[in-house]
Amino acid sequence: MFVFHAMGMNYRHEGEFDIDRPNGSGDDLLLFFKTEARVFLEEGEVIAPPRSVILYKNGMPQHYSAAGDVYVNHFLHMECRGEEEFLESVGIPTGRVIPLWDDSEAEELLRMIGREEMSGSPHKERYMDMLINMLILKISDCRENGRGQPLPTVHGPALDGLRAELYSNAGSFGSVAELAEKVSLSPSHFQQLYRERFGVSCYEDLLSARIKAAEYYLKNTSFTVKEIAALCGYENDVCFMRLFKKRTGLTPCGYREK
Repeated sequence: MFVFHAMGMNYRHEGEFDIDRPNGSGDDLLLFFKTEARVFLEEGEVIAPPRSVILYKNGMPQHYSAAGDVYVNHFLHMECRGEEEFLESVGIPTGRVIPLWDDSEAEELLRMIGREEMSGSPHKERYMDMLINMLILKISDCRENGRGQPLPTVHGPALDGLRAELYSNAGSFGSVAELAEKVSLSPSHFQQLYRERFGVSCYEDLLSARIKAAEYYLKNTSFTVKEIAALCGYENDVCFMRLFKKRTGLTPCGYREK
């Protein structure tokens, strides 16, 4: 279980800045570097790039400082009760700088943790435990590992959110141009960024999302094929049936019967 102690976001220091705690902070510390920093470990000094994290276990020496004129970080003080096996299973080492290719979703989880801390919910401790678990998992997902992870572009979070919306409500998007407009990009630039980030064209994703939605409705509802076509963004049910058969090998009725 993860027990929340304290947190802060975008703490900014100008000029010389140095933290040196030989015996740690008295708890576990998850530190997010937003600017370049110097981190002093047993093996020597390490430069932590912007958009990187380090997890200090309770009792572990903590020594880090600014590497430039301005230093900015987020921090989360907590207690990890019996979570060593979980941390190991998701590949989060302690006392090591972990570069991330994208920290936007981790930051959003930090904000959620901060909002929950201010709530009066009787279930607050359980919520905080779940949110910190999600935060650790998100850090694991976003570690730089050289395996072709999505590109860290300024439009990355908007594209990620748009794709999630597309697959949860495919029928609300009629064209690639509408998708591009949602993130305030030209259609050509949008299509280029989309393929670079997800490895698939936005048009292909739109068709795939519509087919997945159609499969769900055919399996789980009694809606007619015409109604399902409309829900999936097709004005013409004949066009929908032709595309469905092309991509699944079955007509909508045949799919439902199977």
